[in-house]
Amino acid sequence: MKKIFCSLIVLLAAFYLAAALPTGSCDWSNAEKVAPGIRLKMFTLKDPRPLNIMAVQVDLSHPRIYLRTTGRDKDWGKPMPDFPSMKIETKRNQVGNFLKEQRKLGHDMRLAVNAAPWRPWTKPYNHKYSGNIGLAIADREVVAVPSSRPVPAFIIRNNGVADMITVKPGDKVDGIKLAVSGFDFVLRDGKQSCDNNMRLEPRTFFGLSKDKKKLYFLVVDGRQKGFSEGFAYCEGAKFLKYLGAHDGINMDGGGSTTLVTCKKDKVAVVNSPPGTKPEKRKSPDKYTRPVANSVGVCLRKIRP
Repeated sequence: MKKIFCSLIVLLAAFYLAAALPTGSCDWSNAEKVAPGIRLKMFTLKDPRPLNIMAVQVDLSHPRIYLRTTGRDKDWGKPMPDFPSMKIETKRNQVGNFLKEQRKLGHDMRLAVNAAPWRPWTKPYNHKYSGNIGLAIADREVVAVPSSRPVPAFIIRNNGVADMITVKPGDKVDGIKLAVSGFDFVLRDGKQSCDNNMRLEPRTFFGLSKDKKKLYFLVVDGRQKGFSEGFAYCEGAKFLKYLGAHDGINMDGGGSTTLVTCKKDKVAVVNSPPGTKPEKRKSPDKYTRPVANSVGVCLRKIRP
């Protein structure tokens, strides 16, 4: 009887959490055009709770669009100085700094978002480097591979086709030019694959359309009572499907949740990371967390 009662409570909670979220299909025609092939929509909801939501649609078939991600650190493979039991894969960096650095390298990056979870994550949480980031590939160079468990990964193959796959330790990763990993699939083949995790958190999700031509970034602020209180797992799945995704991954979230844009060479953090006071939400770049890796959307130059 107790198990039945608990199951009923979980089902009712899940229904309540998702009850007020948008249904049907998202109309992207009225979204802000950040750049050719990149659209941004903002959602401010009061029900089922205060929510500040940012959704991005990237047209991967657009001839000018290409993606970049964080590469190996120069000390790749060496023991971390402050955590010698783990080897260096990447150097933690703020999403905004990643975008600025890529632009200095000549990539016309217009938007970037945080990606993979990482270790170590121990007090005082200020380790310089990151490891155990799942599958990570940048410019066809392997940065990391799964070491202990299967991971869901967003990839772009050498032929330019995007996909979302599960990668197991020991799997071959030939033919992939870009990859980043997350925690879990929340949407698979158009159906929710999330668990009943009801914890409300700031979250970052990646989604991919059925034809694999549209990439979606879903960023939800959280831990800010009265402003934005976060998403549960399955709410992310439901919202990704509303946006147009057929598959979706829960990426690193919490204090890592960051969305950055660049317009007319001005870089701005679009969302409000947790811990950002109301009066500082318009310029929260100083409060963003250095993360293991980021994904950025760039524009190719137009040939004369």
